[in-house]
Amino acid sequence: MIEGKELKDKIREKAFDLGINLVRSCSVSKWEEIPIQEPEFWPQNIWPWVKNVIVLGIPLYSPMMSTTPSMVYQELYDTSNRVLDDMAYRLTNYIVNRLGYKAIFFPRDCYYNIDVLADNPNAAFSHVMAGYYAGMGTIGDSHNLITKEFGSRLRIVSILTDAPLSADPMLEKDFCIHCRKCLKNCPSHCFKESESGVYDMDKVACTKYHVKIRDEHHWPCGVCANICPVGEDRKMYRGTEVITEAGICHCQSFGS
Repeated sequence: MIEGKELKDKIREKAFDLGINLVRSCSVSKWEEIPIQEPEFWPQNIWPWVKNVIVLGIPLYSPMMSTTPSMVYQELYDTSNRVLDDMAYRLTNYIVNRLGYKAIFFPRDCYYNIDVLADNPNAAFSHVMAGYYAGMGTIGDSHNLITKEFGSRLRIVSILTDAPLSADPMLEKDFCIHCRKCLKNCPSHCFKESESGVYDMDKVACTKYHVKIRDEHHWPCGVCANICPVGEDRKMYRGTEVITEAGICHCQSFGS
């Protein structure tokens, strides 16, 4: 079996061929070295043979996110989730059956549906933590992963493997600029400032708002991710409106 840089290069090349935009990796030891979550959420305590985590990211598009809550954003969210899980499955299959290493993927949401989170607002695995440990981005005040490329406007999924991969360095620069836009604009008012920097988040309030708009046939929310001013993707719309107020109203009034 191939190892070292050649192995990592082959996995990255395959990921890019599948349409993945961002690929990073980290050792499972990061969960223990920088313990932010309880040990029951650490990947090595779920599957003890796992040595490394590969994190994959694809973008969400701000002009569609800006219509939230609407059918337009709902379809963007659902499509990106289906595509991401499909890509993760295909890359996992490549690692197992072509490269000869153990691998599985943790689906992108890691919970059954939004009703489940209302009773227990914790997913089985945090891709945000994996992305943070793998150097894909940093954790913002909004609890979202913030990346240089897309801000918080992306979906991520993780592959767990025993393949011997070198880790990507964690980022030293904090991409969150602490602008308070997520706090001020959250429709569920779930964020509160705290001394630690990252906002205290009322996960139940966030979940209940999602249940409400889901029952109104247009969800999820995504305001905190879309309003984040960080990200190179913002350059594409610099100097022009991403969408008009009339356009937002139109998308929210028809089809949902």
